[in-house]
Amino acid sequence: MARATISLVNVTKPTANTPALQRRAKFASSIDQQIAKIGSFREGKRISRENFWVDAGGTIYCSLRYGKQPLELERGKSTLKAVGTGNAAWDDLVEQLEQIKVLAVAGGLDEALQACASAVKANFKAAKDKKTGKG
Repeated sequence: MARATISLVNVTKPTANTPALQRRAKFASSIDQQIAKIGSFREGKRISRENFWVDAGGTIYCSLRYGKQPLELERGKSTLKAVGTGNAAWDDLVEQLEQIKVLAVAGGLDEALQACASAVKANFKAAKDKKTGKG
């Protein structure tokens, strides 16, 4: 099988992994974990540390988090709501998570991820200051 066109460029692979790229990768990985947990949950397997739940009315929700911090995509909003019922709702939730992941990897959530990372740093600093008697 021959390829009709070959596209060659002179580009060096970057060796530095910037903090923004690290945050994107970490968040994308956490979404992958939640999608895997959704699959296990749907198969009836026992899971832990899931970010999704079903309310009394059967509506499925999933909290977006970076570490332990809620990741607000809009001011005050960090939870996805699945559309539909039954399997269609689970499928919708997975599709929404996939879309969020694509957006994050493309850099569309860098500001929100930076805000979460800053909050985590502030919490660590506050805990350290409290332990050492500062502040």
